[in-house]
Amino acid sequence: MVLALVLLQRDLFPNKAVQRIIFMLFCFFLTSRYWCFRTFDTLYFPDFWSFWAMAALYIAESYCIVLNVLGMFANIFPIHRELIPVDLNDPDLPSVDVFIPTYNEPEEIVAVTATACTHIDYPKEKLNIYILDDGGTLEKLKDPDPKKAGKARDRQEKLKSLAGSLGVNYMTRQRNIHAKAGNISHALACTCPKEFPLPDDFRCPDKGSKESCGDLILMLDCDHVPTRDILKNIVGFFMEDEDLFLVQTPHFFINPDPVEKNLGTFLDSPGENEMFYRAIQPALDFWNSSFFCGSAGVLRRKHLAEIGGLAHDTITEDAETSLTLHGRGYKSAYVSRPMICGLSPETFTDFVLQRTRWAQGMVQIFRLKNPLFFKKLSFHQRLCYFNSCLFWFFGLARIIFVLAPLAYLIFGLKVYNASLLQILAYTGPHIFGVYLLSNYMFGHVRHPFFSELYETAQGFFNIPAVLSAVFRPRSPKFKVTPKARTLSDDFLSPLSTPFYLVLLLTTVGIPLTILRWFQYPLEHDAIIVCSAWSAFNIVLILLCLGIVWERRQVRRQHRIYTEEDVTIRIPQTGDQYRCKTSDLSLDGVGLVLEPHIPIAQGDRFDLLTRDSYGNTYTIPAEVVQAYARGERMMCGCRFVVEDEQTRKGIIGYVYGDSDRWAKFWHSRGERVSTRGGLAYLFFKGIEGSTRNISGIFSLAVRVTKRYKAKLTRAVRPSSTPSSAGTHAS
Repeated sequence: MVLALVLLQRDLFPNKAVQRIIFMLFCFFLTSRYWCFRTFDTLYFPDFWSFWAMAALYIAESYCIVLNVLGMFANIFPIHRELIPVDLNDPDLPSVDVFIPTYNEPEEIVAVTATACTHIDYPKEKLNIYILDDGGTLEKLKDPDPKKAGKARDRQEKLKSLAGSLGVNYMTRQRNIHAKAGNISHALACTCPKEFPLPDDFRCPDKGSKESCGDLILMLDCDHVPTRDILKNIVGFFMEDEDLFLVQTPHFFINPDPVEKNLGTFLDSPGENEMFYRAIQPALDFWNSSFFCGSAGVLRRKHLAEIGGLAHDTITEDAETSLTLHGRGYKSAYVSRPMICGLSPETFTDFVLQRTRWAQGMVQIFRLKNPLFFKKLSFHQRLCYFNSCLFWFFGLARIIFVLAPLAYLIFGLKVYNASLLQILAYTGPHIFGVYLLSNYMFGHVRHPFFSELYETAQGFFNIPAVLSAVFRPRSPKFKVTPKARTLSDDFLSPLSTPFYLVLLLTTVGIPLTILRWFQYPLEHDAIIVCSAWSAFNIVLILLCLGIVWERRQVRRQHRIYTEEDVTIRIPQTGDQYRCKTSDLSLDGVGLVLEPHIPIAQGDRFDLLTRDSYGNTYTIPAEVVQAYARGERMMCGCRFVVEDEQTRKGIIGYVYGDSDRWAKFWHSRGERVSTRGGLAYLFFKGIEGSTRNISGIFSLAVRVTKRYKAKLTRAVRPSSTPSSAGTHAS
């Protein structure tokens, strides 16, 4: 009790670093005390099946405790680097090559990113941009299937034309070897053959790209649109430290992931990635262990040359490359400012595909290049990389936590040997400390219980992927995550089955729990604990049911919610009026106007605005809808793309200003109490599962009506001769 009071009085320690260490030590004490209790006082052999259930739960808890302790170490001193802006007229500025690898993504996505790259504030003579097309390789063009070959040829022609119109370089290769890592390594060699010699069967088939040999390489996924200041804020780090091989920046996503979209949490809580990019990466940076995340990072070419390009033994080439270069004594840095805008997967299936690829890749690193034994890594780097790999085994532990209380309530297996008093004395303080520590370290970037939600949603699919990589570490293949899907209707995800099975088990467990209460009065403590535990799991499963009911998404261009001062100019009169934006996308803008402004649906106007760097934009627009809201008028407006220059200006305006992404990022950083977080998720779970059930019911009704209509059409001709004759005629 005294420890709990001390934990709550964190302001007793004026020095923030000392406060953080003491706080972690108290939580470590509570966790160590609990683990000793579990190890020496609760394990015994009741019967064969109970023993294995008890052992599985104990191993899962021990795994989480190890992960928790490693997390304390890794996150003890996060650092937030100040930007190092450079003078763009400095003759010593390093040259930069921008690589945009693409495989099967829509050409319009590549076009937006490549166009934004041409807006980057950097001397043009020191900036070379490359579209690296792995969907138009010679291997693809010669595919035996003429449809596939034609599709590849069409894609190549479009991307070549795009590159020509933008004044950037197009590059492809002979064969699709080593996926994304091979594509980038090939480009490294073709742009600087003296440093990256290629074997004969890996030569550069396209001679249209010039040799540039940039000192630095900016890596961008083809859906990661950069802001104007990305290089201006990064290259200074490389100019100060020759041993620096990487500066990584966050991945900011303009659209909600399927969990946020289907549950409606996008505007209420920080995004799933924010805990990693706003808290974990800055903490890893303290230990010189922040790693490359595949995009939105700048790497030094000469250090990549030492290892022959990007590493490709695993499907997470980014983390593997960082591990290799850290092992050579080079340094990395992390800048916690979002300077790219990307796209999250649209469906839960695509989301799981992406996450299982990450999981398999990190497990491959764990198996093939175990960080604990990796040569020349420092002790703290070994622990940080080991922690990053170990995390991806969470599926095994999470599913055990879901099934363990049901194993007792339904089958009577003795999974947890402790009285209610012991649970209050040992388990309660441990759980209290874990959640308090999590909220202390990550509360501004991850609301309570969201980690449990994401892990439960992924857990059933994480397990087979992880086990496959454990037993066959060279078998996983790189799979591209689909992007920019549109969903015309709501539908049930094909990955929903495990959650319905768990809900069924839980439902079966309710009457059995009541029966057990009366049959085994000596087990009331265990029944109370497992029932409370199962109730928490039910909340998570209800949330998962909301997640797997996919809500339609018809927008091709996602909007970001903004509140920025702009000016509109009426072309006929030249009058100008000040107003504010409410949202923004590549298609248009939402405006909040005073009611006296003379503008209505169908009117044309010019949007006059300025970004935080002083660049001005004049964009023609048209009012699509206008309506009153209180004392203000709301206008939904569509941008009018009159020519290519206008399109480029729109891209520069929408994606060019990193201040916009930073403001949105920090607008969702309000801490939420544990009780408030649980209540929020409970109501979201009820809402989501209700939508799931009503959606399935509506789907069943529609299918039944279609079946009846089909049956009626089949029966009617044979029962009515005149109808049959008419039908035949």
